[in-house]
Amino acid sequence: MIAKKASVIALSTSLIGLAALWGAAPADASGHVTISFMEAMSSGTLAPTLKALVSQFERTHPNITVNLIPEPSYSVLRAKIEASVAANQAPTIAQAYEDWAAGYAQSHAIVPLTSYVNGKNGLTAAQKKDFWPTIWKDQFINGTMYMFPFNKSDFVMYYNENWLKQDHLPVPQTWAQFAQDAKAVTNPKKDTWGISIDPGSSSGAANGTYLYVALIRAYGGGLLTGHNQPNFDSKAARQALQYLVNLYKAGYLKLGTNYPGQTALGSEHSPFDLSTIASYYYNEEDIAGKFTMGVAPFPKGPRGEGNVLQGTNIVMFQSATAAQKNAAWTFMKWLTEPKQTAYWAEHTGYLPVVKSAIHLMKAYYQTHPYQKIAAESLQYAWEVPPLPGFDQAIGALANAIQEATVGHESVAQALKQAQLQAQQDLYNQ
Repeated sequence: MIAKKASVIALSTSLIGLAALWGAAPADASGHVTISFMEAMSSGTLAPTLKALVSQFERTHPNITVNLIPEPSYSVLRAKIEASVAANQAPTIAQAYEDWAAGYAQSHAIVPLTSYVNGKNGLTAAQKKDFWPTIWKDQFINGTMYMFPFNKSDFVMYYNENWLKQDHLPVPQTWAQFAQDAKAVTNPKKDTWGISIDPGSSSGAANGTYLYVALIRAYGGGLLTGHNQPNFDSKAARQALQYLVNLYKAGYLKLGTNYPGQTALGSEHSPFDLSTIASYYYNEEDIAGKFTMGVAPFPKGPRGEGNVLQGTNIVMFQSATAAQKNAAWTFMKWLTEPKQTAYWAEHTGYLPVVKSAIHLMKAYYQTHPYQKIAAESLQYAWEVPPLPGFDQAIGALANAIQEATVGHESVAQALKQAQLQAQQDLYNQ
């Protein structure tokens, strides 16, 4: 979900020394260049914020014009990108999820960015190190950089502060504590329970499945083997799914659709919602001042905190001219500089992609401490694997959650089927 926030205000003031670290690149020396950016930042505060950044960029880079091509949703964006590529009319750059980018790279529709990152107008070693490590890693497909970060978020735990205090319950720091809290608040007579999630279905995973992915990582597992094969029936995957099944069978966990965690939190049927940081403003609207909403990092499992990186990156298309590619790289690099990524974060609810931006956001964090919690959790937020068709394959995990809970299938059998389905989905790409 995206944040609903006030209209755009002046850019944040940079700290001394950051300008030297992230110095702006000069405009393309060959003359005026126009580039196009196909994106889905068309609603709420996202559209005016992106427009403000583009205006600022064009003022400081007068030889480059950036034409935004907004689309109403990610599904429409993907369809428009693929249609434009097929018609040899691709934009210069576009937003893309990791698995989309993997497909574009496989068909040679997008440009490897290594020569730009390491070139004359590239990034210094200090600049590369300034990115959160998980965000930097997210840009690579089979060892080659094809993407550059844009709107990123991760998961946090929202909770009813008044309810936990009233029942003398701790803010859970581990998944074992979370289960204890969920048990304590569950009361069928009062129609209360611990948490609601929406796994989605085999045709499309929702937040509940990404919560499950975070749990797999908290148990020490991952989604792929070393040979880029699905690893959906690993020991960690079985342990994590059994955890959810135990909550469900005890009545502490309910399944629903259309952000049921947010609804249950706002209506005071549950004290928790496990969702992305971009959900904050929606949760506040549902709560409507009835209680104080707290925000905490995801609980830890036996192998530490697991989290999932959300949001898209930017890719550059091969059909652009050399001048357009150089101008696009200048724009992409500029967007990730501390001043700009801090501004983007403050006005959209997404997170800064470089660590040094946190210093620029000190005043903001005093009134929005939950944003700092989410930013610091980026170190535990791993990307969804950049493989063509992986968005379809991960739907098999959504189906496994449904089968092991509502369907009363065994955890082992549900994940065995998920593994077979994921292998078939990836094989058919």
